[in-house]
Amino acid sequence: MHYLLIPHVAFVTAVLAAGGPHSRTVSDTVWVADTSHSSAEFDVLHMGISHVRGTIPIIVAQATIPGGQTLPSSVEATLDASRIDTHQAKRDADLRSDHWFDVSKYSTIKFVSSGITRTSDTAFTIAGNLTIHGVTKPVTLQATFGGRGAGTRGEPHVAYTAVTTIDRRDFGMTGGGPVVGTAITISLAIEAAAR
Repeated sequence: MHYLLIPHVAFVTAVLAAGGPHSRTVSDTVWVADTSHSSAEFDVLHMGISHVRGTIPIIVAQATIPGGQTLPSSVEATLDASRIDTHQAKRDADLRSDHWFDVSKYSTIKFVSSGITRTSDTAFTIAGNLTIHGVTKPVTLQATFGGRGAGTRGEPHVAYTAVTTIDRRDFGMTGGGPVVGTAITISLAIEAAAR
């Protein structure tokens, strides 16, 4: 996936990650992803010359944001690996099989943040643990605050994007030979509303 959690993975989780064990305060707000306006995509090289991209539906994603802040203090997301979609039915069936994701055993992909570091007024990094194919590894996402807006009923929304690149072999997916790239770029675009 070249682009978390696999096609324009720019293979994000959805909302992005966070800052270690965090005790919520009264001023903290939990923002839940609007899955109809959020996406997780991945990108992987094929034969070293072209890109195969896909999506993995977001089941749930949420971020805790301290009052008056734009950066989350924690983030977590769960994706539905059983519905991975590259717009090619035969390839999708293979990706769901025990050759790759083995969704009969590992139907979800999960990310839980462990720390957030601000790098500018709108940019930050999210460290956390990503679980794919039953294997959990630490990853770091490069994230951006996209802004705030209001829904049709005036309810507040926030938006974030995030991207990371993983090595699929770290998660036990070693097939494909030289035809399938090992670097997977995962991109997340999250729109969330206060709960």
